[in-house]
Amino acid sequence: MNVNAAVVTGAAAQVVLIVVFLIAALSKIITHHELGQTIARLGPAALARHAAIAVISAEMLAVTGLAVAPSALWPRVLIALLALVFAGAGIRALGRGEKIKCGCFGDSGAVLGWRQVLYLPLWLALAALAEGSPPTWTGQEGLLGLAVALLALVAWKLRAELRVLRPLREDRMVLPDPTQLEAEVHTA
Repeated sequence: MNVNAAVVTGAAAQVVLIVVFLIAALSKIITHHELGQTIARLGPAALARHAAIAVISAEMLAVTGLAVAPSALWPRVLIALLALVFAGAGIRALGRGEKIKCGCFGDSGAVLGWRQVLYLPLWLALAALAEGSPPTWTGQEGLLGLAVALLALVAWKLRAELRVLRPLREDRMVLPDPTQLEAEVHTA
């Protein structure tokens, strides 16, 4: 089986973009209020809510486009524009000299700044690699892959949530059965 290295590299770059931007978009959906606060600190507060919705929508649109229309140019252009916006937010935060909470991956606690600026060449390189040799999967295969990625991310998130519930379960108390006269209270 002869596999072209450029095709594999382009497909791998596209998959990395899909996964990273899918995780980022889903994290922002969960904590969209924090993203709005971050945007409000960077610019006009009146536009923050709408800008947060626009960023999340653009990321989801780019992810969907990369998965369903793998050879189309527009999803990679959208990724490059998002990367430029993120780098611009980092530069703006650095210019203000303030520690502004980053909403890149939800409520991560990170601060806007050099990280967004330094990641710009990485996002542009991945988009360029994917554009140089775009993947050849079909729209149906891309949609199936996106569904599998979503299920995997939901399972990962649920696993994390279940870990939080474990101490609560161990700390519960068993209540006596009111139909028994002398019931003892046991702890589970």
